[in-house]
Amino acid sequence: MSLARLLRRRGDAAAVRVKGLARHLGRVHGDAVCWPLDQNPRAPSQARRLIRDQLARWGLDEHADTAGLLATELVTNALTHARGPICLSMALSPRKRRLRCGITDVSPLPPRPHRARHDEEHGRGLQLLDELASRWGSRQTSGGKTVWFELRTGGAARFPRLSLRPSIHRGIKASALGPGS
Repeated sequence: MSLARLLRRRGDAAAVRVKGLARHLGRVHGDAVCWPLDQNPRAPSQARRLIRDQLARWGLDEHADTAGLLATELVTNALTHARGPICLSMALSPRKRRLRCGITDVSPLPPRPHRARHDEEHGRGLQLLDELASRWGSRQTSGGKTVWFELRTGGAARFPRLSLRPSIHRGIKASALGPGS
């Protein structure tokens, strides 16, 4: 089996697990969404746009810049160090008042902090996580890893009105929403 095929299979399996986790978090702790990202240099800006739009739906616009910056760093790391599918997930816990964002890729290697010298252009992404996130970490999955961060939201968020019909803004169905939905 070719390496490309193996990585694609591992990435597909990881994407399914992330979507399942997002559904679970949405049922248990608040609201969750998950999106596959493009595997090209547009992925960081795609992640920022998705985060900004979702945080606006949740009434948490004030966290869009920080969450977007941190997610951009993690997406860039995934593009640089892992080959294969990348997924962005976001979960909001109203009781604990925190936002968790995760980037899943097919590489099993955990992120390694690097102390960038003042003249280096790269290597500050994990330092930004240390400074701006409430908590962050990585967890290995059978199909790769998820690097995540949390931000304290400090207040109650708006959730979609509950109805008997499934909402397209919850869980896995949110991945079908395009930008501006």
